[in-house]
Amino acid sequence: MKPPTTREPRWRNHLRAVGLPAANLWQAGLGLLLGLTLASGLLGAEPGNSRSERLRVANLRLEQANRLRADLQGTPEDKRLEKEYLRAVFLYRRVYDLAPFSSIAPDALAAAAEVYHDMAKQFDPKYWRKAIETYEFLRSEYPHSRYQDDALFNIAQLYHVHLKDLDAGLKTYQEFLNTYPRSHYAATARERIKAIEAEQTAAASASAPPPPETTSDDRVEVRNIRYWNAENYTRVVVDLEGEVKYQGARIANPDRIFFDLFHTRLSTVLSGKSFEIEEGLLSRIRIGENRAGVSRVVLEVKNAENYSFFSLPNPFRLVVDIRGPAPTQAARKAAEPPPPVPVAKAKPAAAVEPPKAETATLSVPQPTLTVPQPPSVPKPTADGNHTLSRALGLKVGRIVLDAGHGGHDTGTIGPTGLMEKDLVLDVARRLGRMIEEQLGAEVIYTREDDSFVPLENRIALANEKQADLFISIHANSSRARAVRGVETYFLNFTTDPEALELAARENALSQKSVHELQDLVRSISRNEKVNESRELARAIQHHLHGELRKASRTIQNRGVRQAPFVVLIGGSMPSILTEVAFLSNPQDEKLLKSPEGRQAVAGGLYAGMSKYLVDTNSVAFASEKAPAPPSE
Repeated sequence: MKPPTTREPRWRNHLRAVGLPAANLWQAGLGLLLGLTLASGLLGAEPGNSRSERLRVANLRLEQANRLRADLQGTPEDKRLEKEYLRAVFLYRRVYDLAPFSSIAPDALAAAAEVYHDMAKQFDPKYWRKAIETYEFLRSEYPHSRYQDDALFNIAQLYHVHLKDLDAGLKTYQEFLNTYPRSHYAATARERIKAIEAEQTAAASASAPPPPETTSDDRVEVRNIRYWNAENYTRVVVDLEGEVKYQGARIANPDRIFFDLFHTRLSTVLSGKSFEIEEGLLSRIRIGENRAGVSRVVLEVKNAENYSFFSLPNPFRLVVDIRGPAPTQAARKAAEPPPPVPVAKAKPAAAVEPPKAETATLSVPQPTLTVPQPPSVPKPTADGNHTLSRALGLKVGRIVLDAGHGGHDTGTIGPTGLMEKDLVLDVARRLGRMIEEQLGAEVIYTREDDSFVPLENRIALANEKQADLFISIHANSSRARAVRGVETYFLNFTTDPEALELAARENALSQKSVHELQDLVRSISRNEKVNESRELARAIQHHLHGELRKASRTIQNRGVRQAPFVVLIGGSMPSILTEVAFLSNPQDEKLLKSPEGRQAVAGGLYAGMSKYLVDTNSVAFASEKAPAPPSE
C-alpha cells in the first residue's frame, strides 16, 4: 500500500489518547509488552535520532493505537482480549518515549489512563490503580498541559467511586478545589465532598442509624466517544454498555447537533468533558448530564449540510454521520494525488495455501489483465442516464478494499474448514496488487491482517481517506449445500427476503434490526451514489461470474441485488459488496482453496472494476502498456 498523501486528514477515532503507567511500572512490564507488540508486527522500523523522524514515527504509533482502541470499542465485550488492550497501552507509551517534547505526548499519556479504566471494568480491578498512576505521571511530566484539572479530578473519582477509598477521595477532591476553584468540575467536587463527609460522620457515630442501603444504579453507562473527521464528512460513534432510547435535533446560532440519551449516566472518563477539534466539519464535542438520568452529547459543527444517525447492537452504539457540501470539480481535481513514481514490483503477499493434493486436480485459467483505456466521452449508465460523476469526468485515484470479517469473526466456514475471513483477505491482497501495478491507483485496506474491524469503522475510513471507490469482499453461505454462484450488492431498500437474510448475517443483526434500518437507507442513500454503485455492481458481477465460469461451467450468475448492509451505509463514493461464491458449497470451497481459484476471483473483480472505469472515463493513472499479471 502506498503511503498516504498530504491531503489526508489525521485519523481521529477516539477523543483522548490512552495513557500509560508511571516509569517504575513501565520498566517492570516492558519485556512482556514489547514481546507482544513485536510478535504482532506493530512497530516496524523504529526511527533514527533526528527530532523530525522521531516525531513522524510517534504520530504513526498514535494512529496505530487509536485505530486499535476504536476496533476494541466496536468489538462485543465477550470477544475482547486483555492482550489487545496491552498492545494499545504499549503503543501510547511509545508516543511518549519517542517524542516527549511534542504536543501529542501528553495526549498519549492522558489516554492510556482511559485504556486502564476500560481494562479495570473489563478484566481486573488492579487497573484502577494503574490509571491513577498514569494520571499522576502525566501531571508530573506536563504540569502545564490542558489535562491537569481533568487528570486530578479523575484521580479523585477513581479513589472515591471505584476503589471506595473515602479518605484518599476526600483529600484529592479538596486538593482539586484548592487548585482549580473555577473548573467546571468544581460544583461536582463540592457535592462529592459533602457526600463523603456525611458518610464518614455517620460511620463514626455509634448511636447514629446505619446509612440507608443504596440501590444499584441500573442506568446505562455512556462509555466512550470516537470520531472520524474529514473535510466534507464526519462520523461520530457513541459507545454505551447497553441499549437506550435517544432523540436528536439540530439548533442554529451556533450551529450544533445534539443527542439526548435517556436513562444513562456518564463514565468518569467522560463526565463534563469538552473536546476541541482542529479541522473538518466538527469543531467541538461537549458531553454532560442535561438532567437527571439524561446524558446529552453536543456536536458543534461548521459548514454542515445535513446529518443522519442510527444505532448498532452488541455492543450498543449510536452512529452519527455529518456531511458537508459536495466538493466542486475544481476542488476535486486539485485534490487528486500526483501520478505515482514507478517502483519495483511488490513481493506477493502470503496466500492461504490448501493441501497440495486438493489443488493438483484444479485447472483454473488465469485471468487476462488489461489496463483500461478510457474513451473520450463517458458512456451512459445501463438505464441510459448520465450521472453527475460522469458529466464532470471525475477520476478514480484511491480505492478502498474491505476484506470482510476478521479476528474473532470468522464469517462462513466451508465443509472442510476454509474460513471466509482468510479467503477474502487473500483475495483483497491479490486485487490490491493488480490495481497498484496495472492502474497505478492508490489502494487502502480496511484490514491487512487477521484483525477485527467494526462495521461502522470500515466505510468511515473510506470517507476519511476521501476514497473514490469502496469494494467489500465476502463469501456467501446457504443452508442448502447445492446452492452456488456469484452475486453483488449495492446499498438500497429491499423487500427481498433472501437479500434481507444475507444482510442480517453480514450485519450481525437480527432480522428486526435490519428492517429498522430501511428508513435510514432511504434518507442517506443519495441517487447519485446509488446509480453509480449499481453500475459498478453490474460490471463486477458480469466479469466475476465470467472468470469463475471458465473454471466451473455450472457456477451460477445470481445477479445484482440491493440490501441494507451496514458496512456500506454512509459511503461518499460508489460502494458495493460482492459475495464471490458459496463457501457452504463443496465445489465452490474446493475452487477457492486453490491459489488459481482465488486469483481468478481477484481477476474477475479487477476486470469488472476496469470496465466500470472505462465506461465512466474515470481512469486517472493508466500506463501505456500493461505489466505482466502478478505471479503466484
